[in-house]
Amino acid sequence: MSENISRRKFSFKLLVEGKDDLYVTATIRDAHQLPDNFEIVDCEGIDKMPDQIVARIKLQRPKINTIGIVLDADKDLKARWDSIRDTLRKENYEVPELPEKDGTVIAGIDRNPTVGIWLMPDNLQLGMLEDFVQYLIPESDLLRPYVGEVLRKIEGLNIDSLYNPQSHRAKAFIHTWLAWQKDPGTPMGLALTKTYLDHNAELCLRFVSWLNRLFNPY
Repeated sequence: MSENISRRKFSFKLLVEGKDDLYVTATIRDAHQLPDNFEIVDCEGIDKMPDQIVARIKLQRPKINTIGIVLDADKDLKARWDSIRDTLRKENYEVPELPEKDGTVIAGIDRNPTVGIWLMPDNLQLGMLEDFVQYLIPESDLLRPYVGEVLRKIEGLNIDSLYNPQSHRAKAFIHTWLAWQKDPGTPMGLALTKTYLDHNAELCLRFVSWLNRLFNPY
């Protein structure tokens, strides 16, 4: 991975929710040898992202040419999309009613920068970064079914202190799977580097294609 993940000199910005998103995205960028031409910005949570988006839009060209936005769909994809859509429409963007399957790219009007949006995991389903990463588990993997089996058994015990299966199962799944690898507890980004995860999985290639459309269109 590049030593300097975030370089403020870049006029291309990719806004992400947190550090896990940052490291996974940076590792995918490097694995596919994309140009190191955009700054990945940790917005430190979804609540801060609207202000981060607006602040960079207002810088306008040439300081900011392109803004990418990566965020979780979570439990209500339409509500998440409508929230981002409302933010951008207030800044004079024409945003489609629904996200595009392969990631959305919206041209800026006048001096506004181009904006791209990717809703984790795949712009179509509910979920989060951890759901995206699950899709990168190799198809030949032998541990995946056992992780699911173990989680189902634990969830059936109705333990008060247990994670919420409705909202945190993806996190429990991927981190259990990572705990069973040769180097237990490897972070998601490093798991890509160690090739525990497949950066050539179909969903990852779609994400890379969106990054290229956004930051390397020519």
